[in-house]
This record gives sequence, C-alpha cells and structure tokens, in this order.
Amino acid sequence: MDTVETSMFPDSTETIPPSWALTFTATTAILIAIVGFFGNLLTMVALPFSRKIRNASTWFVVNLAGAECLFCVTVLPMVAAHLLHLRNTRHSLFSDDGCRAFVFLRYVNVQAELLSIAGVALNRCVLIVAPYKYKEIFSTRNTILIIIFIWVISIAIMALPLFGIYGEFAYNEHTHECDFSDDTSNGQGPRRVYLALGFLTPAIIIIFSYIFIFYKARRSLMRLPNRPGPATPSSSLQDHQPSNNNRERPAVGLRSRDIRIALTILVIFLVFLACCMPVSIMHYYDDTGKHTTALLLLHPLYWLQYCLNIFIYVFMNKQYRDAYINYISSFWPTFKDMSRERFLWAEDEPTSDSTSKRGSKPATPSTGHRMAALTITHEKDKGKTPPPEQL
Repeated sequence: MDTVETSMFPDSTETIPPSWALTFTATTAILIAIVGFFGNLLTMVALPFSRKIRNASTWFVVNLAGAECLFCVTVLPMVAAHLLHLRNTRHSLFSDDGCRAFVFLRYVNVQAELLSIAGVALNRCVLIVAPYKYKEIFSTRNTILIIIFIWVISIAIMALPLFGIYGEFAYNEHTHECDFSDDTSNGQGPRRVYLALGFLTPAIIIIFSYIFIFYKARRSLMRLPNRPGPATPSSSLQDHQPSNNNRERPAVGLRSRDIRIALTILVIFLVFLACCMPVSIMHYYDDTGKHTTALLLLHPLYWLQYCLNIFIYVFMNKQYRDAYINYISSFWPTFKDMSRERFLWAEDEPTSDSTSKRGSKPATPSTGHRMAALTITHEKDKGKTPPPEQL
C-alpha cells in the first residue's frame, strides 16, 4: 500500500501518539491476532466434529468464530503494520483506496459478528419459547440461508460508503485511523445510520430474545411442583414418552443445557459491549484528536473480544468444552485423560434440539427402570399410554 503524503494532513504529526504507545498497541494487536486466530480456528473445526451438538445454534457459533478469525488474520495485522509504520515514518501506511478497503473489511466483520450473536440468541429463544416450531424455523436449509444472509447484508450495507453512494470511508488525520468520514455533505448522518443498522438492530434482537428466554424460564419454573429427591422409574419414562399435554410440559424446551448455551452467548454479548463501549464513547466525545494516546490505548480492550470467546466456551459450556477435548484427543490420545484429571471435567449430554435427532438417545433409562415404569404406567392409565414399541 502507498503511503499517504504528509501534505494531505499538514497538522497531523502534532497529534501522533508517542512511540511507546504505538509500539505497545501494535504488539498487542499481533498477540491478540495470534491467539484469536488459533482459538477461533479450533472452534470452527472442533464444534462440527462433535455429532451430538451438530445443530443450528452450533453453526451460528461457527459462523461467529469464522468472522472473528477473519478479523484476526486481516484487520489486526494491518493495524499493527500501520501503527509501526506511523511510529517510524510519522505517515499513514494506507493510501486512499487502501484506507477504504480496510474500513470496509473491518466493519463487515463486526457486522457479521453481531448478527451471528443475534442469530444464536434468536435460535435459543425459539427453542425455549416455541420448541414445537423450532425444527420448522431452523431447519438445515433455513439455517444455511440465514448464515448466507448475514454475510450478504453485512457486505451490502458497507458497500454503500465504500463506493460513496451514502457516506464515505477516509483517513482521520486527528485520530490517525481509517473510519467514517464526517467531512461530507451528509455530515455524521451516514455514521449514525450505519450505527443503527449494524449495531442497534442486532442488539435489540439479542436483548428481546433474552427477555423472552428468561420470562419463559421463570414462568415454567413457577408452574413446576417441588422437585422430588431421587427420580422414580415412572418419572424416568415420563421424560421420554409422548404426552397429550405437551403445552404443559416446560421441560421440552427448558433443559438446563439450553439455558446454559443461552447464558454463554449472553456473556459473549456482554463482553462485546464491555470491549466496544469505551472506544465508542471516546470516539464520540473526542473526534478532534485531543486525547489520541488514550484512544489508541483503548483499542487493545476492543480487540480483546476476538480471543476471549474460546475461553468463555470452555469455562461456561460443558458441551463445547467436551467438543474441544474430543477433537484434540483425536490426534493427541492422552489429552482427554490429562484434562479430566487436571480440571475434573465431566462430559455433558446434548441439548433439546440435538436429542430429537435420530440415533441420539442420551440419558436413556435402564432396562429395569423402563420395564418397571411401563408396568406402573400401564396399571395406572390402562389404554391411555402408547405401546412400548412407540416410546
């Protein structure tokens, strides 16, 4: 990429942050890029490797990891190169076209990331709030179409300022970064419109999805009687047999593992907010470059989200943790036993959407319990219970 001539920004050198800040931020960008790339790559290959969690929500998580992996291998290395070049030459690394391409790539990844988080939140919401419509809404075909739509809409929205149709990308001589240009006939209008489309809309979907999830969970728990101590044979059968009162059975869409996945994605969204808000607030209140060093040093916090998700998956979700362990164990056989001994991790069972797949029968009651349950149920509700071969 060609360097920007100094004459374009005659006063820009006055606001360039000190060398130590540029070096620190560039080094942090490289480290986060390395950790984020391998962490997200592991997510992309390990989660589909596990057959029991190969469902719609997993594909959204894989898509999220793909967006973050792309950010780590494209945007962060270019940021590091730009900062080091700025430190050594006091000039920007980017040409006008290079700057526009860089901002386009950055915002497309951010847009796809947020929409993927919204997709998982909406997926969990449908599974928990309306479990009987889940397979129809999130079929394999529909899931693929939604993921394609995420990338198409992300590219289409950011193509408008890329080609100058509405808004413009340019180099900011005050903050020394490529971003939306406010020096257009529309002023800050395009920035606000794209903020609403790219950030507020997915955020609203995520927030309302979790409101419905926790509302449904609260209502279902309030309807449940006090849980008995040990499970009886009849209760073991009841979890697996069809019922005429499906609408009164909250357990179908409210397995603890479904809630756990929802909580995991909620934490990822909160981490996203915690990482983005400081930089966004600083940009809003200091667009003239009065505090360029503080703004620069906030960027590593913003980038941190791209390498944190794998740790959130590992420590918050047993299914994803098991998927990582099983995948690594496929080429490192002793890893599973070593990780179990060190961290005392136990394997988990599938979620509601995976247990419904043919051939997946976790937590099946033992033969003795099943036969005892059949006998008890047959004597109590003779003629109402389906034959054993249908269970």
